[in-house]
Amino acid sequence: MSMSRKLLVLLCVLALAGTAVNAAGQDKKLPAGPTFSSTATMPDEGTVKPVSKKAPKQMKIAVLGLENNPFWIPVKQGTMKAAAELAPLGCTVDWINAGAQHTTDVFGPAIEAAMAQDYDAIATIAGDSGIVNYINKAVDAGIPVATFNSETASVNKRLFFVGADLYQQGLTAGKRMAEVLKGKGKVAIITGLFAVEAHELRRKGFEDSLAKEAPGITIVGRVENNDKADTAYSQAQDFMTANPDLSAIYVTAGGPFGAAKAVQDAGKAGKVKIVSYDFVDETMAFVKSGVITGTLGQDPFAQGHDPAIRLYNYLVGGVVPPAGRLLTKADFVTKDNITKFYKQ
Repeated sequence: MSMSRKLLVLLCVLALAGTAVNAAGQDKKLPAGPTFSSTATMPDEGTVKPVSKKAPKQMKIAVLGLENNPFWIPVKQGTMKAAAELAPLGCTVDWINAGAQHTTDVFGPAIEAAMAQDYDAIATIAGDSGIVNYINKAVDAGIPVATFNSETASVNKRLFFVGADLYQQGLTAGKRMAEVLKGKGKVAIITGLFAVEAHELRRKGFEDSLAKEAPGITIVGRVENNDKADTAYSQAQDFMTANPDLSAIYVTAGGPFGAAKAVQDAGKAGKVKIVSYDFVDETMAFVKSGVITGTLGQDPFAQGHDPAIRLYNYLVGGVVPPAGRLLTKADFVTKDNITKFYKQ
């Protein structure tokens, strides 16, 4: 092959790299996405509507999630709501339970499976940097990808992320803990998984905040509970046994109600403070009773709902999200303000 012919082939390949087959089955260059690290809060969080335009051919979107603790119940409900909204427009949305944890060994194969099943778009958890190659492979194949809940800091080709600013949440939790303990005491940390960047951001934000706000507070230990309440129960017991003067427990991820039950069973409700995350029923019962001092939200319904709708709007309507990171609200709920944020 002559040099000129090789150059022509190369130029054709490069031109096709930015081209995807849209929902109409036609080659169409998708609009460029926003800058990876740009941020925005959306006034239509959790309520974003699909564009009033039907997909010219049947299309389908995969939402790859988890069901390893009650947090994911409203996430799945959000996805099901998006499915109901998009069904009349010729788009199927499938909630797919990818496995047991946030990690690449679970979500990488799930992304590849969605590609093999010809999904038009994919929303996925991105718990660690290993997921980057899988995301980029899907996007290079013409399948836009959104991430939600947990996102790696490693730059990749995903279109947007829906979830909390996790490091900022950790800072907020640390500040609240410092206030509750009046700047001194012993704190134990129960995280989900050290391998999950989202959990680590919450842990590091919390520790950075304590170092700044309350250097008189000592961290007595850090353990991972794999998002399991029963594991958190045992770990909280162990911390209290090893540290009879323990002041508080910080739970970064799933299962805080396990730690709360351990504190309650030990007769230390109100003495050992707990700061945690999410508004699941089991957790909120302990907030209402005062066993859990406070819990931070992250709008799980929106995390399940919005990625599917925004991916549809991008593919069918050419609507580009205003930022790469669409940050959900993160209210701090206590016994005193619980009725404002939570209705059972």
